[in-house]
Amino acid sequence: MAINFFGFPTEVRLKIYSELLVDSEPIIFIADYGPSSPPLFRSKRDGLCPALLRVNKRVHSEASPLLYSNNRFRFPDIFTSTPSATDSAHIAPFLSQVGSQTSLIRHICVAFPTFNDYRHGRARLHEAHIKNLELIRDTCTSIATLELLLTFPLECANYALDDSPIAAEALHLLDTRFKAIPSLKEIIVNISVYGEEDLSEDLMKEMRDCGWTVEVTKLPKKVWICHEAGLEFDNKEDYEEYMNHELLLDLQREQEKEEEWWREEYYRRRRDPYWKNDSDYD
Repeated sequence: MAINFFGFPTEVRLKIYSELLVDSEPIIFIADYGPSSPPLFRSKRDGLCPALLRVNKRVHSEASPLLYSNNRFRFPDIFTSTPSATDSAHIAPFLSQVGSQTSLIRHICVAFPTFNDYRHGRARLHEAHIKNLELIRDTCTSIATLELLLTFPLECANYALDDSPIAAEALHLLDTRFKAIPSLKEIIVNISVYGEEDLSEDLMKEMRDCGWTVEVTKLPKKVWICHEAGLEFDNKEDYEEYMNHELLLDLQREQEKEEEWWREEYYRRRRDPYWKNDSDYD
């Protein structure tokens, strides 16, 4: 006896859709940092079944709001180190693929935006992050929560937050951008702190004064690992110095091997009676 799926009550169908399409953990995307607009990939198999949306139009109509409204979508950092950085807002490929369904998205997580010109006594939001926020504003018209990831110690791109006057200006610039997103109700700043790093109370107060929620997670002291040598470093500078030194040694060894090969080839040819003219191989 065939079972008519659409004969089930609507609440039962929605429960089935939720089991297949909604995850309690964020859906995390990673990017290939090659092209200016890289493709995005889910970082792991999370048990979701988005293929369900292709069953038929009715299933798509009933289930797609659950997929996009009830999940949290986490995107990779923006690649800002190339001339094409303003084209590399890494949320763009996803929004383009989703199309009109972007209007259903309610929760997005991105890296904390970075700033330029902080050494000149001012803060200016990087163009790539401006584009990212404008994309969210223009396409995710139901977004209610924007989650920002910030890690201490700060990377170079966010050193602006180390200076109190510039940090206040930077946060004000960001808050103005957030207020330009009409549906946005909540800003959550997730701060991860490695080891015994001191977190600026002034910075957290500035964020809370903007009306943002600040959540702090203490992590074990960060280490950099060279798996080949089985070594751990407690700071990035020593790790990079070691890796650069090893790279130079590898290059030197390769050059010595090549030179040895040419020496052997030279003397082999010298012993070859068919080579009459040294200029043929010198």
